[in-house]
Amino acid sequence: MSAAASFRAMGPEDIPSGLALCRQNGWNQTETDWRLLLEAPSVFLVAEERGRVVGCAGGVVYGAELAWICMVLVERSVRGQGLGTRLVTEVLDRLPPVDAVGLDATPKGESVYSRLGFTGAAALARLEATVSPATAPSGPRPITEADLPALLARDRAVFGANRGRILRRALAEAPELAWCLGEGGDRAAAFCLGRRGANADQIGPVVARSPQAALDVVAAAAARHAGRRFFLDAPAWPEWRSALEQRLGFREQRPFTRMYRGAAPRWCPEQSYAALGPEFG
Repeated sequence: MSAAASFRAMGPEDIPSGLALCRQNGWNQTETDWRLLLEAPSVFLVAEERGRVVGCAGGVVYGAELAWICMVLVERSVRGQGLGTRLVTEVLDRLPPVDAVGLDATPKGESVYSRLGFTGAAALARLEATVSPATAPSGPRPITEADLPALLARDRAVFGANRGRILRRALAEAPELAWCLGEGGDRAAAFCLGRRGANADQIGPVVARSPQAALDVVAAAAARHAGRRFFLDAPAWPEWRSALEQRLGFREQRPFTRMYRGAAPRWCPEQSYAALGPEFG
């Protein structure tokens, strides 16, 4: 059936179809996420059969440094026929020239992406928690517009590409999840941002120079919202995972592997305590 699928650019009019695929797969994205994902210069495609959207995939473009493959979704009735791989291949062919292409792969998808030239670079896991009432740490403070220049410069150095438009939108949409440590000339000693989701709120990215600073900003974001469900995509560092579990009750839901094709970006994984999410990197 999927062999007959045709591909075309995905536009805002396709967001309901994208959301339907997300709900069928239990994914967390919202309409707000989809609108941000589709902003130029992103490259997104849908697969259609008989006028019906049966799959999608895309790449978020972060300048000439990096593109991020994401939202590879296939309708349940046509899975197992190679449609997802064809969608990713089509997206890769249509991306502008970039130094590297990255993605976060599930265990099932890792072998598929390996065949497309991607190489594993880091192990991550989605953690989740429904936070109990807790005393928030006193050090972190809410992120303000005045903090953004230092914060965005720090994020670019750690992530390896400029995703400023995504982080600005995160601050505007979920300011209650945006916290930092640092004053004066060092406003970005540690920070976290977050997004609201269909199933849970996502905390990330988390950038810090020490595990304690990272834990403090995450606790500041989560502890003030007891009873809310949170996701956090963390590197597989035993001490960091243990700290999140003991202080905030996070437990592993599923693993990911961060993979790249092409020259790996100039990133600082040792200062990245949580990813922005599989859809944004």
